[in-house]
Amino acid sequence: MARKTLIDELHLSVFIPPGLRAESDRAVRQALRSVRFTTALRRAIRDVFARSTALRQLTFTLSR
Repeated sequence: MARKTLIDELHLSVFIPPGLRAESDRAVRQALRSVRFTTALRRAIRDVFARSTALRQLTFTLSR
């Protein structure tokens, strides 16, 4: 028997504006792939889950 049951998936799409200079594009991609960003995003998700009694006992997976 499965220990966890997937009940929903949320997808985040990130768009850059047209005409963004190549060096800016690289900087954005680097920031999105950084450990610092991933850590901050995980923390933000955990904080949102903690605010809701119904969500507090759930777990999540963040992947690319």
